[in-house]
Formats: sequence, C-alpha cells, structure tokens
Amino acid sequence: MKRLRICAGLPALLILLLLINPVESQPASRAAAAEEAYFVFDAPPRKDLFVIKLTDPAKIQKARGIISGKETSGRRVGGLIVKQPACYNAPWSYHLDPQSIEFFDTATEVCDGAMGYIETHLDEVGGALLPGNRWCSWGSRLVREIPAPACNEGVKSFSAASYRRAGLAEESIVAAFGDDLANRTEAATLPLPTTLAGTTVRIKDSSGVEQLAPLFFVSPTQVNYLVPRGMAPGLATVTIRNANGKTALEDTQVLTVAPGVFTANSDSRGAPAALALRIRADGSQQFEPAFRFDPAQNRFVPAAIDLGAETDQVFLVLFATGLRGAALADLRAEIGGGIVDIAFAGAAPGLEGVDQLNIRLPRSLAGRGDVGLTLFADDQKANQTTINIK
Repeated sequence: MKRLRICAGLPALLILLLLINPVESQPASRAAAAEEAYFVFDAPPRKDLFVIKLTDPAKIQKARGIISGKETSGRRVGGLIVKQPACYNAPWSYHLDPQSIEFFDTATEVCDGAMGYIETHLDEVGGALLPGNRWCSWGSRLVREIPAPACNEGVKSFSAASYRRAGLAEESIVAAFGDDLANRTEAATLPLPTTLAGTTVRIKDSSGVEQLAPLFFVSPTQVNYLVPRGMAPGLATVTIRNANGKTALEDTQVLTVAPGVFTANSDSRGAPAALALRIRADGSQQFEPAFRFDPAQNRFVPAAIDLGAETDQVFLVLFATGLRGAALADLRAEIGGGIVDIAFAGAAPGLEGVDQLNIRLPRSLAGRGDVGLTLFADDQKANQTTINIK
C-alpha cells in the first residue's frame, strides 16, 4: 500500500469517540425430518456464505444430488428475496423464500448480485435492482448440507461503527446487545483483557477453532469486543458468558470485510470522527477536527474544511473498522458523488481494531458545503457520513 507519513499523535477527544453450541434436537419422525433441510452456498471468489431452507422433498433430493456429484445440471441457486432476516441465515438481513428456490444452469434475467452488495442496497431490491425480488446468483454453488440451526437469539452483534448487523471481520470492533451479558458496567484499558467484570466472549469459527475475544466494554445489555485475528471465514458461533456462568449464544458468520465508519456522535450518521490534514509546500503538517460541537443542536456537526492555498495538499483522515481484509485496490471512496483518491489504508496507530484511511480532497470540491461521503469495501458499502468543504 502507498503510505503517507503523518503525525502519530491523535487528539484525546477523537480517541474517546473511537473507543467507546447449538442444541441437537431429535426429529419426531423420519418423515418430519425430511420436510426441512438446510444448505449452504457460496459464490467464488468471494468467501461469503448464504444458508437456504428447503421444504420440498424433490428439491431436497436435488440439492443432495448436486452436493454428492450425482446431479450435474442445475447447480446454481436462485429464488425470491424476502426482505427480512431469517435466524438460520445470519448475519444477512434477507433470505430466500423456501418455496421459490430453484436450481439452474443459465439465466437470461437481470438477477445476479453479490451477497454483500444486496445487503447494503436491500432497499433497492424489487426496483431497478433485482426486479420482482428475483435473485439468481450466477456464480453460486452448493457447498454442503448443515443440521437444522438452533437459531440462538440470545445476543446480536453489530458493527460498533455502522451499527449494521454485517457479520464479523477479523480485527474489527463489534457491539453485541442482549440481556444479562455482565453483572456490572466496566470499560477496559490497553492492553485489552479477555475477561472484564467476569464476562468473556468466545468465537468458534468454521474450522472448529475457538478463540477468546479481547474486550473494550461490558454492561448488562452491551458488550464491545474485538474479533480476534486468524478467524476462518464462514459460519461461526459467538458465546458470551457472564460472571455467574449464564451464557448467551449467537449464530453468525465471519466475513472478509464488514466496513463501518466511526462518527462524531457515535450514531453511524452525520459528521465522521475524522481529521483534516493539511500539508503545506514547506512540508509542515497541521491537523484539524472535521467536526465541531453545535450547542443549538446539542450534537457534533461537520466542521468546514478549508482547502487553502493552491500549493496545499489536504487529506481527510478517516477512521473505520472491518477493513483489514480488504486490499487498497478493493476500497473506493466517493465524496459528493465523485470518486476520490485513497492515498493510504491500514491500521490506525495505537488504536485496537481501528482502520485509518487518508483520502485526498480534490480542489474541485471547494465551496460545495455539506457533501456526502461513502466508503466501499469490495462489494459492501459502509454507513454514509457528511463532511463540509469551505
């Protein structure tokens, strides 16, 4: 990656803003067990997984034949998108209607789309995107059948930046919500512990490896944790145990990326928790917050960024999470509808789980005022924020 040298020190206010086993059931009968079956498909080269539920005996037999290699036709998966989460298909906010699922070889309809792209554009599905809600993933392939999920609903994990239930990404910061997650409220200091107020978070990945997650913060209803390095992509289980031994489980998925941008108000909207970096012709550098507090609104709003003299270079230093798995070539930023240059992307110095992007602000933005900033990682879109250009 191309690197831009910056000062290591960050304002204390910015740092403060940034750091805030399935149960196996016995089927009633062979006939009842055959009425439902669950299968996983992927769409290489992406590693994301999607779980489907089948209730038609003929389709179940077809799916099993595809996996065993006995069926050589109709190996791709399609169906009608239901814009609601299904407990067996976490972390996606949508699933396929079991009755509509079909297997195909080719499709002439405009119905292809990547899982992550559909997730971040779900409100557009049924219109220009995937008309009629029909999704036929051209690169899809069934990879295996899985047991009926236990559908654990004891806890739900979200990006601590975007508050989207976007799955887990290595070295990303996650906020989990539930009940009785801890006996008291406590915040950690560096180095991050794996036990805080007696609470622990364990993540078991698709290879069966289980790791303890470092903890930022615990309370009875919320736990903020860091997804450990080295988690295998695929279906995963999160187990949160409090000091009394009470556990809360979540079935989710480890994804390559789960982008989220930190915001000044910690609500995923408005001004990003960012800095404007000015580099003058003599090489001197100056940092300024890209947000300011507005007493009238009782919240942070975008601060005007002055692009200055023609000889000045001005960068937006943006802080995010869930990007460690993305190459610089897979990242894209848009400001005011135009693509801008990302000069650097990597781990933010001294901040666990925080990613830093240095975005060059073109002089063509001068005088635009409030403009939207959108970050894309591979096929996923982060939460949109707003900056102000003087």
